[in-house]
Amino acid sequence: MMQVRYYDPAERQQEKERQRASDALLLREGRISRGELRERNGFFSSVEIVESSISFQEVFA
Repeated sequence: MMQVRYYDPAERQQEKERQRASDALLLREGRISRGELRERNGFFSSVEIVESSISFQEVFA
């Protein structure tokens, strides 16, 4: 039987915030190293973003 799931951006945001808080606690308590956390979180965790910006051009009709 096919299972249907719905994506809720607000719920996803809360889930991400909970995970970040959990990660921060593990780091503070020394229960995980930054390297281990980077490995666990996958590809994007290896990318260090020091400074970034988003540029866009508004188009008026």
